[in-house]
Amino acid sequence: MSGHIAVVEKTFLVLEAMSELGRSATLQELAETTGLPKATLFRILQTLARLGYVDQDQARSRYGLTLRMYELGRGDGYEDLRQQALPVMEMLHRRFNETVNLGVLQGTHVIYVHYIETTRSIRWQVRPGVRDPFHCTALGRAIAAFLPEKRQRKLLDAMTPVQRTPLSPTDRASVEALLRETAERGWAQDDEENACFGVPIIDDDMPVAGISLSVVKSRLTPELREEIVSVMEEIGPKMTGRPRLVSGGAGQ
Repeated sequence: MSGHIAVVEKTFLVLEAMSELGRSATLQELAETTGLPKATLFRILQTLARLGYVDQDQARSRYGLTLRMYELGRGDGYEDLRQQALPVMEMLHRRFNETVNLGVLQGTHVIYVHYIETTRSIRWQVRPGVRDPFHCTALGRAIAAFLPEKRQRKLLDAMTPVQRTPLSPTDRASVEALLRETAERGWAQDDEENACFGVPIIDDDMPVAGISLSVVKSRLTPELREEIVSVMEEIGPKMTGRPRLVSGGAGQ
């Protein structure tokens, strides 16, 4: 074929494979999926990482697409979502002066699309484009808990219960229990590196995103926790409109 550039074809083969997987993958997994030699695949992934389209988790030797890849196709289609979420994010930031995050579910991961950072010296910062397994975060649990039953079951079937910290749930039954609790309350929580509290944003009875408040544990007094829980109970129903709960949990 005239004008055929082999390396461009291979690059798009890698990107399409990563998109279809919907999660981070090892070099071995991507080599098996694409049929490319590991040396070639590694060079392509390193180039994409330098350009900001691939995120490399060096601790687990896994690669995943960043938000920049999705924004390229969407023309940053998250601007409407950011504008919708901003009043609640700003309210939480004003009241607690802790970091507030906005994220969406992509595959089995949450991708952060916006944040308002605390002005305190000790903080936990998650940049837009970073990915976390949905089940390890209040943000992800808040979204997943309100998915329709079939979609929630599909998500649970696809997840790998990674133990990001000693407190991460490590099996499907534990994740299902957390999602049921979240659906009943209307808001989610996790106590991993930080203490996080999350609520879903519902559009047409579907959870399209989530907002979380992340608090450094050394600052989370019992009184502050109680205040945060009170606010989550207040805004959760407002943002969700009390959508129909997934009956019986995802595992039934």
